[in-house]
Amino acid sequence: MKSFLVVDDEPLVRMDMAELIRENGYEAWEAANASEALGILERAGDAFIGLITDVNMPGTRNGMVLANHVRTVWPHIRIIVVSAGRKPFAGELPDNTSFIHKPWRPEQVVTAIGVV
Repeated sequence: MKSFLVVDDEPLVRMDMAELIRENGYEAWEAANASEALGILERAGDAFIGLITDVNMPGTRNGMVLANHVRTVWPHIRIIVVSAGRKPFAGELPDNTSFIHKPWRPEQVVTAIGVV
């Protein structure tokens, strides 16, 4: 089954996003921060076709750093970045990355994951 990794430090937001992913036929894995996400990807990165990450998270790496790292190490993974804060500046996110402003609407996410 095709898998997405959902990374957000807010448990309810992460669970809602993961449920939406499952409703659209994908397996959803969850992580609370970039370090946890990288641990999952280091063990099973080839199993994932997508990453959805929030920008602002605790720890030393935010979602933009995670997105850029994932693009470098696992270039096959589709990346979707979400944030309630500012929109990323040109060049901050890797090429072919979707950005969705919070609060996201289900149809925005479905459109973004449908590209995979």
